[in-house]
Amino acid sequence: MEDDGRPAAGFFGKLPATGDFVSRGLPDGFRRAWDGWITRHVAPRLREGAALPEGGLRFRLTSGGRAAAGVILPSQDSAGRVFPLCLILTADALPGPADLDPWCDAAVLAARDSPDGLWLALDELPPPAGAPAAEAPPLLLWRRGAAALAADPGDPSAALAALAGAVSSG
Repeated sequence: MEDDGRPAAGFFGKLPATGDFVSRGLPDGFRRAWDGWITRHVAPRLREGAALPEGGLRFRLTSGGRAAAGVILPSQDSAGRVFPLCLILTADALPGPADLDPWCDAAVLAARDSPDGLWLALDELPPPAGAPAAEAPPLLLWRRGAAALAADPGDPSAALAALAGAVSSG
């Protein structure tokens, strides 16, 4: 099927019902790059016991003329290996954080234990409302209902630490 630029939902990560990584609906190039980013920057924090914000860590990323956004949830596989589950939208353009929050909330509620169930549930979600976001930093990170933080995609540690501090203090 040819890409028509409309938002497409997918996921990547670990599910308790599976023994390894699961992925559906994401372009291969994006999935490979996202795997590297999440493995380097978020998975180690989870393995060390860091909490993610209630409702997941939300993100919006622009790169190469495309946009991706979604929510990162703590998870693990059937062997207990900790790794996030990422529920993701990809498109030519996506709205800003406030307009993405309702989709992220619905995606969190749609999360399932089986890859097929999750894939079907995400596919049924309507795309986010709102106009495409104006010029924005390449990576935004936020927690539900809060202002987004600009983050360096190569080293998002300051934004991740600030969000972790918000989790522990409130």
